[in-house]
Amino acid sequence: MTVRVAVVGYGVMGRYHAMNYAALPAADLVAVVDPDPDKRLSAQLELGVEAYPTVAALLAARPVDAASVAAPTSLHYALAKQLLLAGVHVLVEKPVATDVDQARELAELSRGLGLVLQVGHITRFYRTVAKLREEVDTPYLIEARRLVPSTRVKDVGVILDLMIHDIDIVLGLVRGEPVAVAAAGRCLNGSPHEDVAAAQVTFADGCIVRLLASRVAPDAERSLLVAERDRTVRIDFAKEPYAELVVYRDPQGASSAGHVQLDRHVIHEENPLKKELEHFIARQSGEAAPIGTLADDLRSLTLASRLLAELRAASPVAV
Repeated sequence: MTVRVAVVGYGVMGRYHAMNYAALPAADLVAVVDPDPDKRLSAQLELGVEAYPTVAALLAARPVDAASVAAPTSLHYALAKQLLLAGVHVLVEKPVATDVDQARELAELSRGLGLVLQVGHITRFYRTVAKLREEVDTPYLIEARRLVPSTRVKDVGVILDLMIHDIDIVLGLVRGEPVAVAAAGRCLNGSPHEDVAAAQVTFADGCIVRLLASRVAPDAERSLLVAERDRTVRIDFAKEPYAELVVYRDPQGASSAGHVQLDRHVIHEENPLKKELEHFIARQSGEAAPIGTLADDLRSLTLASRLLAELRAASPVAV
């Protein structure tokens, strides 16, 4: 039995969601929702599906079992709540909401209704991130850089749009809770939201995490460094569809002084979005357990919100 799926928002990410659903045997893509008539026409021509201007119009016209919410971040809470209350399983692009209390409300609502609410933290489906978790035990320093030459997202800044990816990865690696945070940012070209942000987080176990995100970079860069006493792991995510993971180990023994053992892995990231959507569908029938829980989602959003509050308190500089 296939799952009747709709995609809410037919921008860049929504189109990716729709095209992947259309190729999944377990999914029946039945509709797209977007307020823009040109995007609705594009969905009809490209995928041969019905298109509606609002979620209300969709729900009045036909039944759906599940939906991806790929609309602007500021709309996630209202759209996800509307769909959950209609009995629809929801995958919502990260972050689930711009406010932690709203995110907590959605989590409680989904649990109460017995519905799947999955947040689109796509890096959880990267083979490279799984390999990283195998390699890392007790990091004392993590540095993450996520820079892109794109200002496509307008309604939130880079902390909620980009940095939250790395926050989610970090929270899967570091034990304990953050005890101190600092953040600074810049608003460029008249934007009301930060286009560049730098943050430092110190955890209870002493691990220091440094995060940098920008959407005004000349070239894309997505890298991660994780340092432990006896090894350092570097990842370059920016060579899609491949990622490079290099492990530098400190060999034991006096004869090895000054030498480093190096292991390089080139990993093919074969359509992690497809894996994410397949997982979402499998969860609805109980065939798959969550990869990352709603508690994990709330923890990532809580730290991102804390960094955003620090940045605002420091009055991000407009240029």
